[in-house]
Amino acid sequence: MKTKVFLLCLGLASALHAQNTITLSKAVELALQSNFDLQIAANSAQQAHNSNHPGNAGMLPTVSLTVSENPSLNNLNQRFTNGTTIERNNVFSNSLGAGLQFSYTLFDGMKMYATRRKLEALDAAAANRLKSEIQRVITAVIFNYGNIIRMQQYMDVLSQLQDLSKQRLELVKVREQAGLANYTDLYLAQLDMETRKQNVLSQTSQIRKAYTDLNMLMNLKADSIYATDISGMAHQPLEKQVLDSMLRNNPDYRIAEDMYRAALQTRKEAEAARLPLLRLSGAYNYNLTQSQAGFSLYNQTSGPQAGLVLSVPLFSGHVNQINLENAKLDVQNSTLRREQTLQGIQGVYEQSWQDYTILHQQLDSDSVSVDIAKAYIGLMQQRFELGQSTIIELKEAQRTYEETVFRYFGNQYLLKLAETQLLALTGQLLR
Repeated sequence: MKTKVFLLCLGLASALHAQNTITLSKAVELALQSNFDLQIAANSAQQAHNSNHPGNAGMLPTVSLTVSENPSLNNLNQRFTNGTTIERNNVFSNSLGAGLQFSYTLFDGMKMYATRRKLEALDAAAANRLKSEIQRVITAVIFNYGNIIRMQQYMDVLSQLQDLSKQRLELVKVREQAGLANYTDLYLAQLDMETRKQNVLSQTSQIRKAYTDLNMLMNLKADSIYATDISGMAHQPLEKQVLDSMLRNNPDYRIAEDMYRAALQTRKEAEAARLPLLRLSGAYNYNLTQSQAGFSLYNQTSGPQAGLVLSVPLFSGHVNQINLENAKLDVQNSTLRREQTLQGIQGVYEQSWQDYTILHQQLDSDSVSVDIAKAYIGLMQQRFELGQSTIIELKEAQRTYEETVFRYFGNQYLLKLAETQLLALTGQLLR
């Protein structure tokens, strides 16, 4: 069924057609480019990716360079075993040192490898959070864009009914002047006309609010008005068997899976804290000390040095044991959260599929009902013009037509929502 899209009583009808049309795909593109929540999620994902580095897991050596110089001015009083005595005031001395230090962990109970795998899991979780946020933004855009089109379709119907009420009022006035109608019909026609005006004004306000909601998602000016394109709301057929196999692609479930993997590695880190630590250290140092008086006037040393440090944990006040027990509990909790997340996704998925199936059936029936209601109101309009039906009967036909068409447009919108929800639950909306 082809529909026309209008924004009536906004005073902008002619200008609206001259403005650029924002299609659904363009609206999604604008939201993905400038939505604030999405930018924050992208930055968080980048932070987790930056942290996923071997050096952050302690797998790389550390090298540092230190340079120091310590001049001093002292009063000197020295006596040696050979009877020599040195007494001088304001003796200047200077100590200069430089060193290149190197440290590398050879063995830490495999903690560094567990840490690296945990960072990888956290990186993946952050990436999936970004995917989840992207799907949330896309879903919100589709919902709000579809809501605007639905309300514009409603407006089209309301304007048609307003035109019919205007025609009926003019006809009743002519009949009343000719003595063929009473004041009851005139009053009813006038009241119906005023009701139609109020309905149009109310719908206009609702459309403006719907535009504001969509503009906020796209980071546009709140009062921006533009033409929309209904073709982007076309439905696509979905097969439950295919969707069933993709349910574990849901980003929220993938996050729960990633956090479970991170918890496993945290447990391994706690286990590694109970094992020995072996570290290799090395340095190349240079030191120079000069003094104007005293036992040593000039002393210079330079050269490399190396060593191994073995640390064996004997007693830590039960801290390591407590950390390990807590890490095991975190693994259990992450397992439960993963299963809970999957259960929740499956529940929403089944409800969405039921809605999708039922709405498909309802739309087939609604399409037939709309054609019947349209023919019925046309017939009643002709009968009223010929004086073969009353104004009450015509108003009833209009009410039936209004309710039937509104239900049809509403179910079209709800079907798109159910379809979008199914694609989001299976991670397919990102495609």
